[in-house]
Amino acid sequence: MKIISLTIIILMGISLFGNSVFSFDGMPLQNYGNDVYEIGMGGSGSSDLFRINTNYSNPSLVTTANKVIFSTAVALGYVWYADNKSSGFRDDGLNLPYFTLAVPIKNHKFAFCFNSYTSGNLNNEITGTWIDEQNTEYNYRELNRLRSNIYKTDIIYAYKNKYLNLGFSANYYLGSKVRFWQLDFDDELNDAKEETKETYKNAGFSFGGNKKIGNVSFAAAYSSEVDLKGESIYKYDHEPFEEVIESDMVQYEIPRKISGGMTWKFLEKYKTSLDINYDFWEETESSDFNTYKLACGLAYDPLSGYGKWYQRIPLRFGGYYRELPFKKNDEKIIEKAFSLGCSIPLKTPSKKLDLAVKFLLRGDLEDNGMRDKAVMFYFGITGFDIFSKRPKKIEHRDIPKADGM
Repeated sequence: MKIISLTIIILMGISLFGNSVFSFDGMPLQNYGNDVYEIGMGGSGSSDLFRINTNYSNPSLVTTANKVIFSTAVALGYVWYADNKSSGFRDDGLNLPYFTLAVPIKNHKFAFCFNSYTSGNLNNEITGTWIDEQNTEYNYRELNRLRSNIYKTDIIYAYKNKYLNLGFSANYYLGSKVRFWQLDFDDELNDAKEETKETYKNAGFSFGGNKKIGNVSFAAAYSSEVDLKGESIYKYDHEPFEEVIESDMVQYEIPRKISGGMTWKFLEKYKTSLDINYDFWEETESSDFNTYKLACGLAYDPLSGYGKWYQRIPLRFGGYYRELPFKKNDEKIIEKAFSLGCSIPLKTPSKKLDLAVKFLLRGDLEDNGMRDKAVMFYFGITGFDIFSKRPKKIEHRDIPKADGM
């Protein structure tokens, strides 16, 4: 339990610094539950029942675990920001996107999952000159900082049977949004700074099912809508320094969502997957249009232990197309990505290292006036059954004594 507690603290403490130039308009970065295997496959594979699948956004996928399975990952990379005024800069970051733990008891499966659900973080600093009525010039530095993150915890139960695998998850969301502004003059003019912090939390639920028919597997899931409530605190640099603006108010709406997918395994070593996620944002006050994400990918999964070393390395690639739930310049923001991945098998197929790299393009300079370009590297581990012991194969036995002794 100490390992689990430490992992959760790290997950909550590390966020992706500077993840989008669109962060002041909404939360652009969203986690769809993809593990590193699926990230390398274009964000597809939530219906893949031909492996131990740790994408627990569909709680029924816990049924793929036949032993205690631990999975987590780290992501790091660079984001390049640009606008239509030919200005831009680069930022980097680091985060831990998820942590999962599954415990199977025969056909009953239990799991815990913690991940970053959505976020929007950015630092923006500009310098300029202000001219007063007496035509005096004052140089200043203006700093805008945004930290907005929502985390999601799942407690999952799933049941495996020959007709349809089913799963149910109790979800708990918690998050915060911190907006900081500071104005710093080089001269004797009074500086100013203020900060608004919103905190919110609430519970929801999700359920799903999956089925494998021959070389084809299907999966679908539903997540409930959730109104995150909390309080907002406004801080400033003069007495009384802070004020609670309002309590118990809706501060962020999570829409209900449906998702589904199909995976086809062919020629023994190959798989292809198609996924779709659909969010009903029209039912909220946050957006006036629904959004979707469409992902597809291809994987090469050779049989473990056969062929030369380079023939035993699993490989995959894919891409996705996604709409963000808010607009910029009254135009929709489109996110497109292409990814590559591989796995490094360890002693058994259930223990491995997954690697992936993703190239992302978010927004358009002509339509939105802004654009993100990013390259992200993912490193994930799966397996490592810390609860199992090596079976004792030699039992105690009595050795008879020789006669006369």
